[in-house]
Amino acid sequence: MARSFSSNRSRSPGRGSPFARVRERLARLAGALGLGLTTAAGGPATAQAPAQPVPQHWISYAQMTGNQFQAWLSDPDSQAVQRLHAWMQERMLQEGPAGPPAPLIVRVWVGQAGKVERLEFASLGQPQADEDLRALLTAQPLSEPPPPDMRQPMVLQLELGFVAKG
Repeated sequence: MARSFSSNRSRSPGRGSPFARVRERLARLAGALGLGLTTAAGGPATAQAPAQPVPQHWISYAQMTGNQFQAWLSDPDSQAVQRLHAWMQERMLQEGPAGPPAPLIVRVWVGQAGKVERLEFASLGQPQADEDLRALLTAQPLSEPPPPDMRQPMVLQLELGFVAKG
């Protein structure tokens, strides 16, 4: 499932509350967009003299992109998705129950036609899995082009979950 980012307006959220998690995710996205925001360990986000706040339309576009990527990575009819998920399941069986897989961090550059022009991520440790992931995220254009003023690359956190065919 894609990580969502929302407005930072909440009423005194407690540690671990949904509002605190949203605030932390927003701060991570802002930092990924190069605006100088960081998150303190376990605490609220602190600004390090940001040039300007992250525009809401950038956040919305990043959410839309993450959601589309998650849908593409969850298509049970795709051969690449089936291979990728089979490889992940095999890897988890070999490594033992270490908990859910860590989010996958991807750096994405999107052209004005909505086509992913460049994609970077840490290797999954298996060339075919890397190739399948790259193919899935670059095979088709996004439903919308990025805002003209949006800084790139976008840095997104994706969760690779398992899908079952039919």
